[in-house]
Amino acid sequence: MKREYYPVQHHSYIYPLSLKNLKHYFSTPVISLGFFSALMASAFIYISYFGLHWPLVQTLFGILALHFWLTINPRALFWSGFFTAALWFWWISLSFRYYDLTWMIPIVVALISITYGILFRLVAALPHVALRAVAFALFEYLHPLGFDWFRPALLFTGSLLGDSLWQLWIVLFSLALFASFKSRWRYAALALIPLAIHQPKIPVSSTPESLLQKIELVNTQIDQAKKWNPRYKDAIIGLNFQTIENAIERKKEAIVLPESAFPLYLNRDTELMERLLKLSGKITIFTGALYADGSGAYNSAYLFKDGRVRVMHKVVLVPFGEADPLPTWIAHWIDEIFFDGAEDYKTAAHPSDFTMAGSRWRCAICYEATSEKLFKGDPARMVAISNNAWFTPSIEPTLQRLLMQMESNRHGTTILHSTNGPGTGIIRPSYPTISKGALR
Repeated sequence: MKREYYPVQHHSYIYPLSLKNLKHYFSTPVISLGFFSALMASAFIYISYFGLHWPLVQTLFGILALHFWLTINPRALFWSGFFTAALWFWWISLSFRYYDLTWMIPIVVALISITYGILFRLVAALPHVALRAVAFALFEYLHPLGFDWFRPALLFTGSLLGDSLWQLWIVLFSLALFASFKSRWRYAALALIPLAIHQPKIPVSSTPESLLQKIELVNTQIDQAKKWNPRYKDAIIGLNFQTIENAIERKKEAIVLPESAFPLYLNRDTELMERLLKLSGKITIFTGALYADGSGAYNSAYLFKDGRVRVMHKVVLVPFGEADPLPTWIAHWIDEIFFDGAEDYKTAAHPSDFTMAGSRWRCAICYEATSEKLFKGDPARMVAISNNAWFTPSIEPTLQRLLMQMESNRHGTTILHSTNGPGTGIIRPSYPTISKGALR
C-alpha cells in the first residue's frame, strides 16, 4: 500500500492538478492532514491573541508546521496553504463591511485561501524535500499582489527560536536533512536546531525608560462606521484636543495620536492647523491625518513642534485598501465598481526621520510599520500609528504586532505604536509580553 505522508520516499511521483484527479483533493484524509498542519502553523497567532505566552509550545508547533510543509503529499500541501491563509488572513474581508459589500466577505476569504493553496501546490511540485525547504525559505520575498504578511519566520516570533531569516534557514535545513535520510542517524540533524535559539539584537543607542515616560501614547476606540461620518467629526476633534490638553497637564513633552486621528484633510483646515500650532509651543504633537495638494491625496503624519509643522507621507501603501496593485485597466474597473471611483493615495519616495522629545525617530503609518523597507538602516526608534478599527474584532492587531515584533527583533528597533482600536503599546527588541486580552 502506497504511503501518502512522506513524499520524500517517492518524490518522483507527482500528483498533477487536473480534472481527472481533482476528486482526490477532496478526500477526508487529505483535507484533514492539510487542516491539521495549518493549525500548527497558525497556533502562534491565536496563542498571542488570547494573551498567552508559551514559548516552548510555540517552538514545537512551529517546527511541526515546517516539518509538515516539507513532507506531506502535494494534495495535502494544497489544503495546508488554503487553511493557513484562511486562519491567518480571514480578517482582510472585514473591511468590506464599510463599503456596503458585506456579501463579498466569504468570496474574499475563499480567493485569498485559494491563492495560497495554489502557491503551496506549486511548491509541492518540486521533486525533492530540499527544494521545498529552499522554496519556503524564499517565501519572505514572495508578495502576492504586494501583500507581504505571510512570512514563515514569524512562526518563531515569541518562541525559544529566533525569527531572523538565517535562523529560519537553519531550522529548514535541519528538517530537510531529517526527512531526506532514513537511518537512525538522521536524528542527529535535529541537533542543528538549537543554533537558531533567539538572541535579541539590542541597538547601540537603546531607548531608556525615562525617554518613553516623556511621551503620551494615545489609544482611541472610535468605531470605523463613525470615524468618517461628518456627524461625528466635531466630537472626534474635540476628543483629540482634550487628550492633548490632558497630556500638557501631566507635563508630557510629546503626544502621539493614531492614524487619521483627525479624519479630514488637515492641511486644508486653517483653523485646526492654527490651534495645533499654538499648542505645539507647550507639547510636541504627532498625529495622523490626510493631506491633499495638486498632485493628489496622501495618508500622512503631521508633526507640530515649537510653532512649526512638518508633514510626512506614507511610503508603503496597503494593497487594494490604498493602492490597487492590478494592471491599470483592471484597477480602474475595480475602483469604479467597488470603490466609487476613488483614486489611489500618493506616496513618498523614502521613509522620514524626525526629532521628538530630544531623540531621533522613524515615522511609520500602519501597514508600512511591518515592512522591511521602513527598517532600512536599523533605526533605533520608530513611531508607528494605525487605525485597526477597520478589522476589529479580529486577529489583525495581533498579527500586526507580531510582525512589528519580528522587525524589532531583527533591527533592534523600539517601536511606539498608537492605534485606534486594539494594539497600542511599546514594542522592544525582545519577545512580546502581552497581558490577557490586550490585543483583542
